[in-house]
Amino acid sequence: MVQRRDGDDIDLLDASIRTTGGALVSTTLFVLSGLVYAVVTSPAATGTFFFVSISISLVLRPIRGLSQALQKIGSEPGEDVDPYLGLAVLFAVAYLLVAGAVAAPLADSIVRRTVVSPGLFAPAGLYALSVTLSMIAASLLAAIGYPSVETWLTSAQSAIQLAVLLALSSTVATAGDLLLVIAAVRLAVLAPVTVYLGVVPTLPDRHTIRRAWAFAKWSVPDQVLDRLSYNMPVYVLGVVGTPAAVGIYETADRFADFGATISWRLSSPLLTKVSGDSAAGNTLAYLDGAVTGGTGVTFVVFGYLLAAHDVVARIAFPDAQQVFSTTVLLVGGVNILRGFWTLASHAMEGVGKPAVSFRTKLYGLLFSVPVPVVFGAEFGALAGAAGYGVMNLVIFAYVVYYATDVFGRTLFDPTVAAHLALGLVVSFATTTGAVAGLESAGASPVAVAATAAVTCLVGFSGLLLGVSASTRLVASRATALCLGRVRSVLR
Repeated sequence: MVQRRDGDDIDLLDASIRTTGGALVSTTLFVLSGLVYAVVTSPAATGTFFFVSISISLVLRPIRGLSQALQKIGSEPGEDVDPYLGLAVLFAVAYLLVAGAVAAPLADSIVRRTVVSPGLFAPAGLYALSVTLSMIAASLLAAIGYPSVETWLTSAQSAIQLAVLLALSSTVATAGDLLLVIAAVRLAVLAPVTVYLGVVPTLPDRHTIRRAWAFAKWSVPDQVLDRLSYNMPVYVLGVVGTPAAVGIYETADRFADFGATISWRLSSPLLTKVSGDSAAGNTLAYLDGAVTGGTGVTFVVFGYLLAAHDVVARIAFPDAQQVFSTTVLLVGGVNILRGFWTLASHAMEGVGKPAVSFRTKLYGLLFSVPVPVVFGAEFGALAGAAGYGVMNLVIFAYVVYYATDVFGRTLFDPTVAAHLALGLVVSFATTTGAVAGLESAGASPVAVAATAAVTCLVGFSGLLLGVSASTRLVASRATALCLGRVRSVLR
């Protein structure tokens, strides 16, 4: 059985470093997966898979809302995790049964009105089961004090998925094939790990239900809006656009969303730490630096995209280079704001304010959904990117406003932000030079893109190590943790 820890027991710096390490690997594989799906199948099949898988994630979001209560309350000192896990499992089973009963009579309508075909329903059911297990496992790991492990688990899962898909490239051809392979790998990885944790779900008592309801009554709708806000363009384009438009937008989003995904991963240890400290009455002085600094990778990604977006477009979608380039730049730029508000929102959830997070996403969707609805049929992925930009601008503004009310400040560290902006300028300049030099030397697009990524990271991190004491502290601690892990393996 794994030793359990409360949220206030974890070291946020160590947990964030470990999370970032796993997130870099898992997010890189996540970005590459869009290309692998398109290469193994086709842009249309990939677009259909994205629409189905993302729609399933939205439908199952209430389960994530309740499992978020497991993470929040289970990480508090003095709370027992077992009954909250039991409540999450019972809710998940009941919800899946109800969702299946509702979906069955709507099958014909779904086929007529969307890109879904009749043969996708059975694979989609297995995929839904795997998503449910993933949600509960991630929250359980964070609740018992190990939020960083989930990113490494996702890395292993993603690596196996891509390896299996490449090995079966001659037989995997449809969206249904993708759903089956990914679901099978996820279940094979997560089921034994969840059992190994040694947490046995028990029946919830009145205290458990009362506490879970107080949080989940806002967390459940917030998680629905969270998924809807993240994938809103895909949902709309899947109805008013074409499978190819969905494929172009989602692949561009996976490239541009690298940094925002790291921020989202970092929000899990932040929520666990803030929850434990808030319940224990500890100060939260670290929040400004953690929230602002947690957006750092979004600056790196945007610098890379500014310099190399056309190279990536030639690799990903040679027949739609201009659309892909414009889409990836729009999404990459606005994701700097998304990284900030994601971390700030989770900090507010950590102090028990999920209602605030719900309101900000609701406002964002009200302003943004009309954009792809009106323009999606004509402009495709570009309309999706424009709607995504409007949504994030609105949510960012409201998160800043509500953070002032909840914490008495905006959670914005101007010194850290200035260092990140300077790093963006330097990384863009160095990467632009590298791309120009490699292209003039006749290097292949893949070689140019890969070398440009390394150059961008070196330029950005080199600048920050020179001007930022906090960056040097993080680098020193990361080195110590890495060396410690190597020594433990060699013993």
